[in-house]
Amino acid sequence: MATLKHSLDDHHVLNPTAPDKPIVEDTIEARRARRMAALKKVAGIWSHRPDIPADGLEYQRQLRSEWQA
Repeated sequence: MATLKHSLDDHHVLNPTAPDKPIVEDTIEARRARRMAALKKVAGIWSHRPDIPADGLEYQRQLRSEWQA
C-alpha cells in the first residue's frame, strides 16, 4: 500500500489500489536507457543560437568575463 508520511505517527493512504512494486522495469539497463533518452532530448538545445558561441569553454569565458571580482 502506498502511503505518505504526514507526521511522526500519521499516515495517509495515497492510492489503496496501487501495487506495492513499480510497474516500470527497474534494471540497470532500463534506468540507463531512460536516462539516455532524457539526455538526448536536451542535447544541443542551444546549438542553433547565433548569439552565443558554439564552443562551451568560450561560452563560459564569455559569461565569467561579466562577473565583477
